[in-house]
Amino acid sequence: MDTKRPEKAAVPEQGWQSLRRSDALLPRTALLLTLALLPLGIIAVAQTQRAVNTARDTYRASLSAQTSRLAQPEREVIQSAQGITQGLADALVVLGPTDAVCADLMRYSASRNDQVVFLGFIDVNRRSDCNNFGKSYDFSGIESLRNAMKRGAFSISYNPSGGASGKPVVIVQQPVFSAQGILKGYVNLSVLTEALVARRKADRMAENAVIVTFNDRGQILTSDRPADQLDAFLPSETELADLVGGGKQLFTEETRSGATREFAVVPIVEGRAYALGSWDPARPQVRERAFATLTLLFPLLMWLISLVVALVAIRLQVIRPVRILGRQMRDFAEGRRVFHNEALESAPSELREIGETFASMAQKVIRDEADLENTVHERDVLIKEVHHRVKNNLQLMSSILSMQARTAPTPDTRSALRKVQDRLTSLAAVHRGLYETPMVSQVRVDILLDDLLRQLATLSGGASAPLDVDFDLQPVVLVPDQAGPLAMLAAEGFTNALKYGGAGPDGRRVIRVRLRPDPDLPDMVLFEIANTVTSDVPGETEQGLGLKLIHAFCAQLDGRFVSKEKESGWYSMQISFKLQAFEPDQHIPRV
Repeated sequence: MDTKRPEKAAVPEQGWQSLRRSDALLPRTALLLTLALLPLGIIAVAQTQRAVNTARDTYRASLSAQTSRLAQPEREVIQSAQGITQGLADALVVLGPTDAVCADLMRYSASRNDQVVFLGFIDVNRRSDCNNFGKSYDFSGIESLRNAMKRGAFSISYNPSGGASGKPVVIVQQPVFSAQGILKGYVNLSVLTEALVARRKADRMAENAVIVTFNDRGQILTSDRPADQLDAFLPSETELADLVGGGKQLFTEETRSGATREFAVVPIVEGRAYALGSWDPARPQVRERAFATLTLLFPLLMWLISLVVALVAIRLQVIRPVRILGRQMRDFAEGRRVFHNEALESAPSELREIGETFASMAQKVIRDEADLENTVHERDVLIKEVHHRVKNNLQLMSSILSMQARTAPTPDTRSALRKVQDRLTSLAAVHRGLYETPMVSQVRVDILLDDLLRQLATLSGGASAPLDVDFDLQPVVLVPDQAGPLAMLAAEGFTNALKYGGAGPDGRRVIRVRLRPDPDLPDMVLFEIANTVTSDVPGETEQGLGLKLIHAFCAQLDGRFVSKEKESGWYSMQISFKLQAFEPDQHIPRV
């Protein structure tokens, strides 16, 4: 069936075609908006130059804020380190460096900051017995530490190979004085430089700048580039030490490699550490030519935006509600789903009335279908209850026959009663499979036969030769009128195969069960039971009750019965019948 929906394309096509008509709403709206926006274009051109100059000044002024933002990792770590070392220095005025609590205090303080590599007290002999590692270190070979001892003041320095970590570190050194004002040593805190730079790399703004931090002596602490590449980003005439003490600074200068760049200096710790941002001067966020062009195109952009607003309004007020209604109708037709959409609440009243009418109709159809489904469900439950009660009655009759067989006076009588009992058991299993199937109108007969015949095979124990059963049951769906006779035919045929089958050349009895659609005729079904036989075991004659029942069930199926006796040590029974289409008035099985 053709499922094309041309109405989906019809609405936008009519909207665009209206642009070709001079008396349509959209062309007139475009003309009026053009006349109204013309003064805005003249004003925009007049203010272009002022905006360009303001943008240039704003960009240069923003470099300080951006540099301060990018230097935030160093600022946070150094200021935090300053506070930690100051607190520890105050504590060491009363604590001895050799006290056990001193090392515990260092370890605890270092554990509170993941970026701390080394934290400890270094005495005037440049030895450390109180540190977060709990070891003794000799730092007498570190030049920066000797200079710090001479100054006796707070300092920040860089060491390319830390005495404890062996890696490049930034060292924050806080002097410790005794109560009498005598220098006892320094509290040293070391942080890996690569950790500080790595935090900045996650900021997209860092792609357009190079940040270099330095101390009050002009020594570089951290940088975004290796040392051999810094000549392309550092000023050529201004030394880093000359920038100390000047607060925030902005200047333009050539680098040591000859390129012109914008430089911004911001303090990290005033008088002790600073950050230098090296920026490309060609990076203004608003370029003059682009901004001027944009200003000249401003009226045109406003005109286009106004047209877009008008089209969007039409779409929201008319096209969208209509499409929502259409989608609701398609959803209802495909899956009986009715969704409430709030977009219809803001639609025009005419469209809301259509939506309410459709929703009312859909609810009524759903209620009617629900009533019909309840009726069908009640019918299915009744049919399954019939099969269930028939199964129970057959099992009761089988139990009575079993009791009667145990008290029968002769073996022939007991054998006859056992045969009748076996058939009743098979019929009970068939009815059990019918009431257990999910749909009473369509039965997966392959599943029914697999369950039924496996039960019969299990009950057939006690034979002299071992039994092998080979099932090849392909999915086949039948109506109950065919599923019942086929199941009872299969039970009789399988019982005969168990009764008259013999051992094969390998000493084992083999029964093969096949069910499949006919590959040549799709509306035909083939069912076959074959078993191994021996010459000393007689087969059932045409007068046998089992074979008569098989012929009767085959007649109910309107099928064709073919049997081949003792061919190459096998006996096979094959039935072919035509699939019957389900009709509502055929749900009562034939007897």
